[in-house]
Amino acid sequence: MEESSTSSPFAGPGARHPYFRVVYLSAVFSLFFLISVQSAPGADPEETSRSKTEGISHHTTLANAGISITPVRKTKSDRFNRIISKAADRYKVDTALIKAVIMMESAYNPKAVSKQGAKGLMQLMPRTARALGVKNAFNPTHNINGGVKYLRQLLDAFDGDTKLALAAYNAGSSKVRRYGGIPPIKAIRVYVKKVFAYYHHYKVEMASRTEKV
Repeated sequence: MEESSTSSPFAGPGARHPYFRVVYLSAVFSLFFLISVQSAPGADPEETSRSKTEGISHHTTLANAGISITPVRKTKSDRFNRIISKAADRYKVDTALIKAVIMMESAYNPKAVSKQGAKGLMQLMPRTARALGVKNAFNPTHNINGGVKYLRQLLDAFDGDTKLALAAYNAGSSKVRRYGGIPPIKAIRVYVKKVFAYYHHYKVEMASRTEKV
């Protein structure tokens, strides 16, 4: 077989000079490295940018979206985890959602009392507490079970629509039905947005804890 005739970079006058060889080899290796990096998995600039974005704190993201929530201490809900978990299993309500409602309603203060007379962690009104069979609204177990039971009732009443259920938890079912959705009242709409912000926070926190186990 006849050899193909190709011009070699090392052919010609001066090609044997050591300096020429060093420069040429450096250029070849640089080009090879550049191609390797660009084609390597995980080197996508968009992927890198996305990772940096995901690293931004949740509170900052919410602030940029125009939602202001109180920063949550990691262990703030831990003392009530067992009660919350049992109530979540009993009434089939997302644990993170329960935590979000408690954070929004009382910031985990079991002795909280609103100007309207709502009491405890999930801020149950006296009449609602009685209807739910809550004997002591300041007892965390009684209060959380009553509040989660009520939240379950609202989720069922609004066909699983979490936003409508939260609006009803805050303003009452009759008002939500009257408007055929979330009432066009700023306080109610802000309430729903903030609960969802906390909801996302707790889902991320719980997922992070699961990964570490």
